[in-house]
Amino acid sequence: MNSSSFKKQLLDKLNTVLKPRRFKKSQNIFSFSNKDLTYYICLQSRGDSTSDVLMTTVNIEIASSKLSYLDDLSIPGYLHRHFVKNIGDYAGHAEDKWWTIDNDEAAESAQQEIAEIITSKVLPEMDQLKTTNDLAGLWKKHISPGLTQYQSREYLSLLQMGK
Repeated sequence: MNSSSFKKQLLDKLNTVLKPRRFKKSQNIFSFSNKDLTYYICLQSRGDSTSDVLMTTVNIEIASSKLSYLDDLSIPGYLHRHFVKNIGDYAGHAEDKWWTIDNDEAAESAQQEIAEIITSKVLPEMDQLKTTNDLAGLWKKHISPGLTQYQSREYLSLLQMGK
C-alpha cells in the first residue's frame, strides 16, 4: 500500500465514527455546525510524508459564528478558529501527536488509536462546549486552547461589545 491508501483508510474510519454524529466530510476535514459553533476534526499530513510513508495527525478546532461575525473580516474564514487542539492534547502528550504509517499494521493501529481518542475524549469535550458562551467560560478561567491570552481577552471584549 501507499500513503494515499493509508490516508483513505484513516478518513474512512473517521467517517464511520463521525457520520452518526452528523459530521460532514470535505476532503480531509469533518465538520458539524449547531448554528452557533462549528466543530472541525481535521486530518493533517506532514510535509515530509512520501508516496510510501504517511506522517499524520488530527487537529480539533471550534469556530464561533458569533465571534466570526464580530471579528476582523479581512481574515479568511478558515482562520477564524476560537479553540484549537492537537489530538496529542487528548492523549496526554505535551506536544503534537504524529503517526508514521508505512504498512497495514501501522495503519490499523493508527485508525484504532485515533478513533478511540475521538470517541472517548474529543466528542465528549465537544458535547460540553455547545455555545459561544461555553467558550467564553473557558477564557474567563484562562483556558484558551490554541489562542494566546491576548486573543481570548479580545474575544471576550468583542462579545461584551456585541451584546
